[in-house]
Amino acid sequence: MTPPALALWGLAVASLALGLRARRAGRPAASTARPAPLPAWLRLAARLPAPAPLRRLAVRPDPAAAVASAGLGDAFSPDALVRARAGAGLAGLAAGLAAGALAPALLLLAPLGLAAGAILPDRALRARARRRRAQVVRELPDLLDLLGITVEAGMPLDAALHLAGERIGGIIGAEVGRTLRDLALGTPRRTAYRDLAARVGAPELAEVVGALLQAEELGAPLAAALSGQGATLRAARRQAARDRAARAAPRIQLVVALVMVPGALLLVLGVMLIELARQVGAVAGGG
Repeated sequence: MTPPALALWGLAVASLALGLRARRAGRPAASTARPAPLPAWLRLAARLPAPAPLRRLAVRPDPAAAVASAGLGDAFSPDALVRARAGAGLAGLAAGLAAGALAPALLLLAPLGLAAGAILPDRALRARARRRRAQVVRELPDLLDLLGITVEAGMPLDAALHLAGERIGGIIGAEVGRTLRDLALGTPRRTAYRDLAARVGAPELAEVVGALLQAEELGAPLAAALSGQGATLRAARRQAARDRAARAAPRIQLVVALVMVPGALLLVLGVMLIELARQVGAVAGGG
């Protein structure tokens, strides 16, 4: 096999592999009840030594809110986030200074590295919080259906919440369990519900909390309110799935047109070149 043919074959296989990878990346990920572990670099950044003045500067924005929205609890404290901001900023500064030692013009990267390192931990937690909110929104209609059935059957609200949270599990089940523990410790119901909505940060859950509080204050039928909320969430989820499919279709077509079709054509061209080289070699050898 000639080197040009080998190069064409390699390019074609690489193009097809990239196309298949892009198509898989466009598919929605499966829901998992257990959140992904924290990145190793984030834990390492929290262990890096940083001076106290830099840690005081890294207190803003509020680390407790960022940790709570990511659902980390005791796994990663607000103080650890402050240390991670300072440590990652120092690491970025050190990388910029090292690049400046190689080329003085690259010293401009030092302040950029400091700023980028300081914001990377918050970006990681915000991405985790977005995935967490999306999973809660997926689990919420099932929780509302089960909660509405148990309340309509005559079960008290707290017992119904406990049963529904245990049956559904996942992130929403854990959050409902935490809310029930807060209520058992004497936290007012309005405060415990609003803390639940603030921890998750999903507008859909905030609407459900508002409906629960309104039903309790006004004495409205709770089962009907829960059933209506569940139907609304399912309709919104179906519409969101249709919107994602509509946005993904042009991207997949672009990948097919620019990557997979040229890759397939290169494979055909490689076969033709190999066959042509074999025939030319046979003619030249016979001559």
